[in-house]
Amino acid sequence: MASSRAEVGAALRLGWAVAEVRGRAWPDGPRPGRAVPPLDPPDVLPLRSQRRPSDAHREALRGLLTGVERLRLDRHHRFADELAAVLPVDGAGPGSREAPASGPGDTTAPGDASASAPGDAPASAPGDAPDAGPPPWAATAGFFLSWDAWFQDELAQRDEALANAYLLGRGLAECYWGLGSEAAWSTASGPSAVSPAFLLGADRRRELSRMLGRLDPAMTHETTPAAISGSLEAWGAVAEDEHWHRAPDLRVTLYEQVRRWYQLIILGQDPTTLIRPYAKLTGVRGIGRAARLFWPQAVLFITAFALVTGFFTVSGGSAPTWVTSLLATSGFGVFVAAGLLARGQSAAQRLLTRLRQDAYTDLVAVSLTTVPERPPGADGRGGDARSARSRLESLVRRRALTPPTPPPA
Repeated sequence: MASSRAEVGAALRLGWAVAEVRGRAWPDGPRPGRAVPPLDPPDVLPLRSQRRPSDAHREALRGLLTGVERLRLDRHHRFADELAAVLPVDGAGPGSREAPASGPGDTTAPGDASASAPGDAPASAPGDAPDAGPPPWAATAGFFLSWDAWFQDELAQRDEALANAYLLGRGLAECYWGLGSEAAWSTASGPSAVSPAFLLGADRRRELSRMLGRLDPAMTHETTPAAISGSLEAWGAVAEDEHWHRAPDLRVTLYEQVRRWYQLIILGQDPTTLIRPYAKLTGVRGIGRAARLFWPQAVLFITAFALVTGFFTVSGGSAPTWVTSLLATSGFGVFVAAGLLARGQSAAQRLLTRLRQDAYTDLVAVSLTTVPERPPGADGRGGDARSARSRLESLVRRRALTPPTPPPA
């Protein structure tokens, strides 16, 4: 039985919430700052990005519990009790650390139930000692590992669309919330599972793009899946560059990127609203592609024009009659052939439509992608803003998806 859009949306939110809550509970997980409002007067009403961590934590946990309840995934009605047992009442998580207040440019959680951190857990399970220390991270990690397996199995049995949505939401969120400390990014055998090289590696990018392509088109704007796929490819280039992924603002920029994905994939924001006024692509690649697409018509037109011009040039001179006749016949014949070729290539017209769609999607992808500025290195790469923009355009064009094109009439 096909799932409703509301159920698919709930699965997306649940996947995002699982990654968010787990990441906030993880002692070595990322800790975004928050914008702190002035304390005078003390009763000012904060925006979501200005809420205290404890309030944002409580909101996140409630969102997680709501998602489990809405999708009827609480087997034996144990989820809330088990969650309370592994997350302490103060919401700090096992050995976690609270981020210090940051400047106005920093923000906290994306600002909704599934985008906030795990923080304040519900009331602790009956019998818990009030002065007991937080449980070890192994217990918390085991809780999420066990319940994630149950969620995947149960949703896949009901409808693959639900399992796809759950994994897509979780996978996109994990690009940030699964990021460990820089010291843990490398192991003796290669990149660790908490490094940018893994979280944004080729395998995960490919799988996330596939899941984006499987998402019901009615869930998002038609350019959203392709644009997010393009931004994933840009971040893949960052992760694969040893110099680039150690940029000092990597975490801040990646957090902003994840917030934008959330806005598009969960909240359903139109991605074209992220395009700045009068923005345009800087490259000329589109012109070259159009030229390659229509080169037969262009060659025939130039040939016909040259032959007809030659006919009128020599017709008033002393050229033999057969030369003028040949030029006239050839010229007008080529004109006719060019016309027939143009009419017969309706497929080329559809490709032109696709070309325009791709160019617009590239513009959308560039507008929603935020990557750290590459620090100038020994290889001389980095450059000015224009070269950075051109490099970003080249990266998002590696996307594995393209917007749907209507079939020919």
